[in-house]
Amino acid sequence: MTLEPISNTNIMVGYISETEGYVRGLLVPEANEYEKNNPNTIFIFIDGDDRVKYLNIDEVNSLRNSDLLRKDPCLTGPQPCGPPKLKFFGGGGVGAEANPVIDENGEIIAVDIISGGFGYESPPSVQVIDPCQNGAGAVLKTEILNGSVVRVIIGETGSGYLPPSSSVPQYPAIVQISDVIVTNPGIDYNCGVDEIIIEPANGTQLSYNCDPFGKIKSVKVLKSGNFTSTPKIMMKSDTGLNARFSPVFDVIRDPLPVEPIISDIVQVFDLVGLNINGYVGGKEYYGNVYFKDGVKFAGTSVNSGTNIRVFETREASILGVNVPVARVNRVDETIDTPVVSTTDTITLEPDVVTPTTPTTPSVTVDPTPSTSVTVDPTPSPAPDPTPYTPPPSTDSGGSGGGGGYGY
Repeated sequence: MTLEPISNTNIMVGYISETEGYVRGLLVPEANEYEKNNPNTIFIFIDGDDRVKYLNIDEVNSLRNSDLLRKDPCLTGPQPCGPPKLKFFGGGGVGAEANPVIDENGEIIAVDIISGGFGYESPPSVQVIDPCQNGAGAVLKTEILNGSVVRVIIGETGSGYLPPSSSVPQYPAIVQISDVIVTNPGIDYNCGVDEIIIEPANGTQLSYNCDPFGKIKSVKVLKSGNFTSTPKIMMKSDTGLNARFSPVFDVIRDPLPVEPIISDIVQVFDLVGLNINGYVGGKEYYGNVYFKDGVKFAGTSVNSGTNIRVFETREASILGVNVPVARVNRVDETIDTPVVSTTDTITLEPDVVTPTTPTTPSVTVDPTPSTSVTVDPTPSPAPDPTPYTPPPSTDSGGSGGGGGYGY
């Protein structure tokens, strides 16, 4: 029996062009020709499970027709009901992914953008896919900047959406109001006299301006509050009517403020797959990090004021010391790509190098189960081979005990 050679003749990939946006439909030979003139191009491939992958030319040449086949099992029997998923389509781009934030009333109150994607020429549409059709009515709109989705506006929250089971990974977040969209300006409002109200306010302060006909032109957020459900925004007026508003929220992952605000924290279920940036207190940390003197901290910069250490392993975050580990450079093919730079670039932590001659006492963690951590700055001295007669006093000359490290 003659076996047919493995082929990739039906494979097509794309790439992001600075002038043409998302260019798709290149066969593998065409991708190789493009690579010759544009070295180190990152190509885009969509597999049989509709997953977006970012590949170099060697990985493109390794693709086979089998990569176009569905690998996820086709489940035909009854399945447990879960949360809705968001699917971005249209707009000429690719790769946008996000997690919906669902409140206790089953409403979608915000969207946490995991990847803005690339090459969008117009705002893509968002489909809310509820596998069991429990929820309905949500209307989402997108905004793009430089070819990427930067914001999802909740036009209608919908209702009846279910949270996922406890087995689905989740991460804490704060939903903070950042903008208010005027969806209907209304008419006949007494500008400067009528009051704009948000209930509950949660510390939020708003202002507005209107035109000569009493139509609300815009709303400004003077002070942002945190929310776990969608607030109501309305005009208090004796003359005006019909003004409608939609709040827009920023989702701040893994908030680690100086003052705890536990009541403001919501749990977002990770339906897309986030990068874990480290561990804090034995738990996964998905938020922003910055580095000071080669040490990783939670926050966006040294001025964030948290001073909370982020460790490489769960064990180290519990013990409060970094345990030497083998570093693995993880590549998230669905998010990371060097084609587009962002303002929140996270610098990779420098590899841990064990010095040959330590200048400071090192902390050694016994790999066997133990209830304590032993700090031994120097090896125990060998017994003196020359016997001597101790003085009458029982006072010993050794100094014991090592300094503890507080975090």
